[in-house]
Amino acid sequence: MCPRPRVRRIRRHRRRVRRHRRRVRRHFRRVRRGAYWLFAPPGAVAPWRLHRRHVIIIEREAGKPIDELSEEELDELMEKLGIEKEDLTDEDEEALEEEDEDD
Repeated sequence: MCPRPRVRRIRRHRRRVRRHRRRVRRHFRRVRRGAYWLFAPPGAVAPWRLHRRHVIIIEREAGKPIDELSEEELDELMEKLGIEKEDLTDEDEEALEEEDEDD
């Protein structure tokens, strides 16, 4: 078997992975920082954070990972479950800035 088909498969896989990553970043930039998830939606007034246990509750209620939820779905679920957004600390803001530099 010539190595060409394998190389093509690897390139297709990498392309698919990159495309998926870009889509996720475009939709919602999030950083996991200890027990919190930091959210910085594009065009939002201010970034915010959620405790990991709230993320788990939201995922159970939605039946899918939080990465696959749109902003509207996430807001509806948070309102329904009585979960409030928390403000960022200085450390959280630094983590988001580092994430921006990596992109």
